[in-house]
Parts: sequence; C-alpha cells; structure tokens
Amino acid sequence: MNKPPKKKEGLARLFELAATNRIKLSFACTLSVLSSLFKIVPFFTIYSILQKMISAYHTGTEFTFGSVQILVYSTAASAVLYGICAYSSAMLSHGAAFDILFELRMKLMEKMGKISSGYYTSNTQGSIKKLLIEDVEQIEVFIAHSMCEVATAIATPLFTIIVLFFTDWRLTLVSLIPIICSFIILAMALRKPEGAAYQKRMADTKTQMEGTIVEYIHGMNVIKIFGGTGNAFKRYETDLNAFTKAVHDTAYYNANGMGLYYAFFGAQVLFLLPAAILIMNGAGTYAEVLPKVLFFLIVCAGLKEPLENMMNVSIDCMKINVGMKRIDEMLYEPEIALEGEGKTFPAFDIEFDHVVFSYTGNELKACNDVSFRLPQGSCNALVGPSGGGKSTIAQLLLHFYEVESGTVRIGGVDIKEVTHAHLVKNIAYVFQDSFLFNDTIENNIRMGNENASFEEVKAAAKAASIDEMIESLPDGYKTVVSDSTGLSGGEKQRIAIARAILKDAPVVVLDEATAYADAENEAKIQKAFSRLSEGKTVIMIAHRLKTIQNADNILVMNEGKLEDIGKHEELMQRCKLYKNMVDANDHRDSWIMRRNENDNT
Repeated sequence: MNKPPKKKEGLARLFELAATNRIKLSFACTLSVLSSLFKIVPFFTIYSILQKMISAYHTGTEFTFGSVQILVYSTAASAVLYGICAYSSAMLSHGAAFDILFELRMKLMEKMGKISSGYYTSNTQGSIKKLLIEDVEQIEVFIAHSMCEVATAIATPLFTIIVLFFTDWRLTLVSLIPIICSFIILAMALRKPEGAAYQKRMADTKTQMEGTIVEYIHGMNVIKIFGGTGNAFKRYETDLNAFTKAVHDTAYYNANGMGLYYAFFGAQVLFLLPAAILIMNGAGTYAEVLPKVLFFLIVCAGLKEPLENMMNVSIDCMKINVGMKRIDEMLYEPEIALEGEGKTFPAFDIEFDHVVFSYTGNELKACNDVSFRLPQGSCNALVGPSGGGKSTIAQLLLHFYEVESGTVRIGGVDIKEVTHAHLVKNIAYVFQDSFLFNDTIENNIRMGNENASFEEVKAAAKAASIDEMIESLPDGYKTVVSDSTGLSGGEKQRIAIARAILKDAPVVVLDEATAYADAENEAKIQKAFSRLSEGKTVIMIAHRLKTIQNADNILVMNEGKLEDIGKHEELMQRCKLYKNMVDANDHRDSWIMRRNENDNT
C-alpha cells in the first residue's frame, strides 16, 4: 500500500506554493549570481593594477596607462554589468514576490469562505490579521530580497575563494579558518531543537499579544468607564509580559553562540597578519608578496558582508518556517463538506432531521436531536432563552458549521449536496449586528444583487424605510460608509435589510433584525417584511415576542432542544416556557421608573 506523500514544510512548502513563478525566480537567482561575479571583478583588476605599479616602482621602469588600459576598461564594464544584472534580478524577484503574495492571499481568502465559522471563534482577530498581513508580508521580503541574497551569499565567497586559492593557496587556507569556525558555530546553534522552540514561543506570544491589543482597542470605551488604566485589562499586561520574557529568553539562549559566531566572523585579519609576516620573511622581495598581502587583507574583509547576509537569511528562514506553519494551519483547515456538487434546490421548504451539533471545546450540545419541517412560503420564528440554540439553527442552515449527525435539507436536498455558491444565492441573512463595508451606501445595498439597477437599489431602500435618510446625506447613495458618516445602529441595520430585500432570495433569515429600530420604523420594517415574505420561507430569530405572534410557526428552543412548535395561541395553551416568556415580555414592556419615596437623598 502506497503511503500518502509527506506534506512539505518551511521553504520547501513555500517553493511549492510559488510553482507558477519558478521560472522568474530561477532567472532572478541566476542574474544575482552573475551580479556577484561582476561585483568582485574590480577587486581583482585593481589587484592586478596594484601589482604592476609596485613592480614598476621596484624595478624602476615607467608605469603607463597603456599597460593597465584593459584592466581599467574591464573594471568599468564589470561595474555596468553588475548594475544591470542586480537591477534585473531585483525586478524579477519583486515581480515574482508580488505575484506569489497575490496568489497566496487569494488562496487564504478563498479558504476562509470554505472553513467552519468555529475557526474564527477559536482564533483572535489579531492572530488572523497577523497571518494575512505579517506572515504573508515576510514571505514577500524573503522572496524579493533574501532568496537572491542567498544566491549572492553563496556565489560571492565561492568565486572569491577560488580566485584567492589560485593567487596564494597558503593565505587562502589561513583566511578560511575563521569562516569555517563561524559556520560550525552557526550550524550547531541552528541544529538545536531548543533554539527553534524559543523562536516558536516568541512568535506565538507575539501573536497572542497582538490579538489582545486589538481586543484592548475595541474595548477601550469599556476600559475607560470601568478602569481607566492598563490594569483594567489584566490579560493585556499578562500577554505583553509574556512576549517580553520570550524575547529575553530567546536572546539570552542565543547570546553565547552568537557571541562566538561574531568573534570568529570578522577575525580574518588576526589570522592573516602572522601568516603574511612568515611568507614575507621567506620571500625574495617584498614587491613579490606585498600586493598579495594587501589584496587578501582587502578582499577577505569584504567576505564579511555576504557571510553576514547568509546568517541573516538563516534567521529569516526560521521565521519563514514558523509563518508557513501558521499559513498551512489555515490552508489545511477542514472545509465545509460539499459531497455532491451540482445539485439544486427544487423547492424551499426547510427540514432539520435529528440534527446534533456542539461547538468546538464545548461538551454541551448547542443542537440536541432537533427535528422539524417548515413549509415553503411560511413565516417562522425561533424563540427561547439566551443560549437556547436559536442562532445555531440559522447558522447550520447556512452551513457555517458541520453537523455531528443528522441532516439539514432545503427542498428535500441535503445542503451538503449543493455548492456553497448555490446555497448562499438562495438565502438572505440579516445579522443582529450588521456589518457595512467602507464603500458607498449604494454598493453596500447592491451586494445583495450586483446586477441590480439604481432604481432597484432605491426601491429596496424604500422598502426598508431608509431611503429618506440616505437622500438627506450630502452625497446621498454615493456616501461612503465610515466612522465619520454618523450612521446609527438602526440605520445600519435598515441598510442591511435593504440589501436582503434586493437579493430577493427564496429563503430569508432575520436574526433579531428589528433590534435597533424605533417604534415608528419598526412598524414600517414589519410591513416591508410582510411584502418580502410573500412566496418565501422566512425564519425570524426574535426576543421581542410581540413581533412574531402572527407567525405561521413558532419554534421554542431551550438548551439546544426543540421544546415545542406551533402557533402563538397553541403554545400559550400547552408550552409553559413560551407562556412565561410572553408574560415576561409583557411585564418588561409595561415597566416604569419610580422614585423611592423613602429615599431622601
């Protein structure tokens, strides 16, 4: 039996994702190698010129430009060719990097639409932001800069050492001693699993800290009211200290190794000088050896830059490995199953057949053996105590999560057997907290139907009782939604309702859609819902029970179970939970504030 291929990790995984840009990257690295070759040519031409000058001085002969003319022109040509190759390499590598970033972000965004909504509840906004922005951006930096630097960091010392070896093999071997020592020290440091563990811990605590910072900013108003200082949000301080400690521990762990590395890193001169003195003492004339010694002192000092780049790239590789693991965690996240793509809904009645579901990390069943059927064209309401499972029913209908057992059907077809596009095309959902994009109001409404005309957009806004408010804005429907627009919660909600009306989907889900509407506009919206629900299957999640008393079916959810289902009058007679909820709602709507007469303050 063939074993499944092992999943690639780190740089191998990155190159796998960069498959469509491999030719660009290959050319970029080749040009980078050529640029490194042309970059070191002036060192050798200048060495040759210096050698001729010292020889002429020693022998007393005349030094003329003609004797070094070819060397001078070669130096100028190599500088020009170096610039051309380096520029072309940078252009190709940056182009490939941006293409890879685009493709990778598109893959991640596409993936986000296919995975369970539980992923977003178990990961903070900060961690997802870091993944989509920082982890992906560091890939761009690596491909656009570090990858070509790797080629240069390998080619430059290699070419240099080869030429140095033919110049003087003895000085070359001496020059290699500190380089070999530094490589051994670096390799020993990188091989230790503890080092990778420290790097991962530092990255994880940074992600946790950034997620907490985002949450801290979002909760600033609450912090100001109830705390006023950073101590009001203890987790912020704890995560900040954890990241600081992780950075300290990582630096302390690497201190000895990096200290030794840098000690040998630039120590070529310490080894070259004694060797040069010994060679000069044994030479016939200083003119024979002096150019070589000067040449080695200059060139070997220049080896530090490419070797330092190689070390930095090694550190970048460790960061890339951590970032790629995070990216792959999302890319390998199980997708919402679509078992039989291609099926369509012949009708739009809704059926839950013994559905069981629980959220990740929660042993309690959010949906516990729930079964019901809602006829096509009916208006239905989901009611019950908080945490009873109302929103879960709606989210399972939209296939936000996979059920543990049982089946959710629309028109007799399992929702797993249709494409996600077909499912969402036939369902309009108005969330309790509606989100509007930083775009014009017209485009926010038009999301319900991108092909709709402006007249249809305007008609949907009128049906949602929001047209007059939009027209009163300076730019009308062209007004861009932002914090400075000053839209209230109820106005944003009605724009979202207009979006659902424009979509004209056969199934409509309203999650407490009138929560932010005042009494006058609530009545208008209810009329709009009446028109919207004609011929459609409507599910309303409601806490204000007066708004759903005329529903065809009222489903009473409690602790994940379907307590009862029926019309208002029927439930008032046989469902104690429903009757208590109605009585509590009536009592809430009739309460008034009185001053305590015994209170003299």
